[in-house]
Amino acid sequence: LMRLHQLSMTAFGPFATSETLDFDALNDAGLFLLSGPTGGGKSSILDAVCFALYGQTPGVRDVKGLKSQHAAESVAPEVVLEFSIGGRRWEVRRTPEWTRPKKRGDGVD
Repeated sequence: LMRLHQLSMTAFGPFATSETLDFDALNDAGLFLLSGPTGGGKSSILDAVCFALYGQTPGVRDVKGLKSQHAAESVAPEVVLEFSIGGRRWEVRRTPEWTRPKKRGDGVD
């Protein structure tokens, strides 16, 4: 049985800054529901979990397009997922491919 503990997203999907979800607070109920208005980021949360675990997202979303359009150009997108399985706790950290501004001069790297 896999249990999610915490998900942190930075400059990922619609989230311009860092957002953290504490699944431990939800796990006590045994079942929880992601709800909210259209465009609220529900699918992006699931995409972040899938990207952290598998390095890709389901469906037609391209991994290169996961960086938030709302984030500053210099902010690196990142997903950190803490989970446990088989009695062991794991943390996985992934950064999707993105184009960042050059440190010197104009343009991108």
